[in-house]
Amino acid sequence: MKSSDIMMIRAAGDEVEINRNELAQRLGTARGYSSELIEGCRSRLMKIIDYKCAYIRIPIEKPQENVCDFGFMRVESRNLYNNLKDCDEAFAMALTSGIAVDRELARLRVISQAEHFVTDALASAAIDSFADHAVKIMSSGLRCAPRFSPGYGDFSLELQKPFLERLDGQGLLGITLSSAYLMTPMKSITAIMGIKR
Repeated sequence: MKSSDIMMIRAAGDEVEINRNELAQRLGTARGYSSELIEGCRSRLMKIIDYKCAYIRIPIEKPQENVCDFGFMRVESRNLYNNLKDCDEAFAMALTSGIAVDRELARLRVISQAEHFVTDALASAAIDSFADHAVKIMSSGLRCAPRFSPGYGDFSLELQKPFLERLDGQGLLGITLSSAYLMTPMKSITAIMGIKR
């Protein structure tokens, strides 16, 4: 599905700084810790990352408690409803770091467990950092609630499907879904971010 209201944000790997706290948590190291292994993996990863974000701005209807209707999907979730309690509009977004990252992780899984572990941690921290980068761009001048993704709390992972259909996830971002509603490329995110009144 293609829609004229879908907006895009793109960035190369070196345009987005990886959050050091996020990376340290994923690596199980002290903040700011580095090594030849980490820097080598980071350097390779930054060359292949292709960040993309597709997003739309939509109204939110709340026909009853714990129900949010976004037009393209109706969500029964106490957690999401509470997250959006001060919001009448939201951004719906899908982001990815690209299929080349999955290929690199598959290659490293075979040749080096250490490099696979470090690169996987870097790639996870990187897509979260890109999400923060994209959120800053789309929310400029607005007050927004924290982004909230399918799979958190009682916000069902099954809602990835209408999400990606509405945002043309396959056509614009190259994201596909498994029968278990997991995304490929693996380092991809979908989220709702409420716009506060």
